[in-house]
Amino acid sequence: MEKELEQFRQEVERLKAGRKKGALPYPEALRAFAVRYVEHTVGTGGTMSQAAKSLGVSEPTLYAWKKGERAAHRRAKGPGPKQELVPVVVSKSAG
Repeated sequence: MEKELEQFRQEVERLKAGRKKGALPYPEALRAFAVRYVEHTVGTGGTMSQAAKSLGVSEPTLYAWKKGERAAHRRAKGPGPKQELVPVVVSKSAG
């Protein structure tokens, strides 16, 4: 797994160098490897933090990938669910 980990790190660095933060999601194959690596690390007594450090990505990103999301920050930055306008009745109060 060390060889694959090194290849993952190299690919992450290559991708980071050519993009703005949060611009494009990582390829599915990289995300899938990261999730397998996290499961292996945690399964052998390690932590999510250790896995993130080894992989060279943030913990929130790993949590999101593990949950099947493309990017951890997309929820915070991207538009949320459409909110509809709610009619409001305004009246004078008595008094």
